[in-house]
Amino acid sequence: MHFSFMGKQGGSHPEENKSRTSKLPIVDASVPKIMVFPVAMHIGAPAKPVVEIGDQVKAGQIIAEEGGFVSAHVYSSVSGEVIGLEKRPTVGGEADSIIIKNDYQYTKADPIVEPGHSHEMSKDDILSTVRKAGIVGMGGATFPTAVKLSPPPGMTIDTLIINGAECEPYSTSDHRVMVEHADEIIDGINLSRKLFPQLKKIYIGIEDNKPDAIKKMKEAAAEFDDISVRPLKSMYPQGSEKNLIQNLAGREVPPGGLPAEVRCVVANTSTIRSVYRACEYGEPLIERIVSVSGTPVKEPKNLRVKIGTPMDSLIDDCGGFAEVPGKVFGGGPMMGKTVSDLGVPIIKGTTAVTVLTPEEAHIGEEQDCIMCAECIHVCPVSLQPILISEAFERGNIEKAKELGAMDCIECGNCSFICPSKIPLLENIRSAKAAIKQKEEK
Repeated sequence: MHFSFMGKQGGSHPEENKSRTSKLPIVDASVPKIMVFPVAMHIGAPAKPVVEIGDQVKAGQIIAEEGGFVSAHVYSSVSGEVIGLEKRPTVGGEADSIIIKNDYQYTKADPIVEPGHSHEMSKDDILSTVRKAGIVGMGGATFPTAVKLSPPPGMTIDTLIINGAECEPYSTSDHRVMVEHADEIIDGINLSRKLFPQLKKIYIGIEDNKPDAIKKMKEAAAEFDDISVRPLKSMYPQGSEKNLIQNLAGREVPPGGLPAEVRCVVANTSTIRSVYRACEYGEPLIERIVSVSGTPVKEPKNLRVKIGTPMDSLIDDCGGFAEVPGKVFGGGPMMGKTVSDLGVPIIKGTTAVTVLTPEEAHIGEEQDCIMCAECIHVCPVSLQPILISEAFERGNIEKAKELGAMDCIECGNCSFICPSKIPLLENIRSAKAAIKQKEEK
């Protein structure tokens, strides 16, 4: 049986381009001389640097401490010398960054907890270790995981959903993690049980274009009656939290609401694996799997990358470009952000580096809206993207808010489908930022 959008409009079928990397095993990326660590790799307050220029650091040493409750520590992924504290371009704009010169010794810092004792950990031990490890949502959302796994007082969680949908058209990083590390994902799920004493059901949702991942996860989960591996119809954005909750648990998150309000927590496969590795091995989040793909990339790969590695190093690992790239995304072409500088580093939420030719990127002149309503038909959360975009362009932030801008899940369907090449997603993202700024004031 397949599970998909239930009685909802929306969704699209971008051309799938996963076959170039879906069967390629994960290999180690090269590690360059200069590593860049933005202090804002997560939703929430930026981390505060705790190192100075000239300091010697070890791999796995904390270099920036969380800046508040909704924040996350940043660790160095290499040993070497701090040579800069400065603004650097990163995915999504400039950010204060810590620059480290790699000494190639990989001298290790002490583990964040004593390894080998994850099974003895209490609920508080697990949450404090996840917070200490600097783990954030690794599917791209980058919300601090310790906060996500601590629902507000009085809210009961009875359903845990593990998101293995990976519906971005080029990305295969989660796919390979499920194929190669299924046991660690299940170990992470079993640790998470301690956090939710009322837990009744655990779903692992995987799009049906990953039969090998479905098979591996079913084998790994076989002895646990409450874990169900559910194939999902391959449709974008199948992996959005609200869709998964509706498709797998049959519950609808209210507009502007949180999954916890319908007794659910959703976590990405790579995130839950990182929870296990932090608790069992004392490993902070200093590396992740990234798929590098797209027509201009000579040899696409799934790479195990140290956080802070500039993108151009990954492109070199893949043999460079076979033809002139039109657009490069940190992430996939639907939800990812365009980067204009290949020196931007891989951060905790970078699932993929996707490169399109100018033709694939539909680079062309923006035209007036032709009132085709396609953006409204494909919106999975029933918004009117063109009206929100127009309100933002007129400077009417209040109207954009009334139209539900804050409920946008930033899936990018509207921009993908728009024949007039209106930057709908970009405008809605900007409207959301303006609404937040206004409310903070």
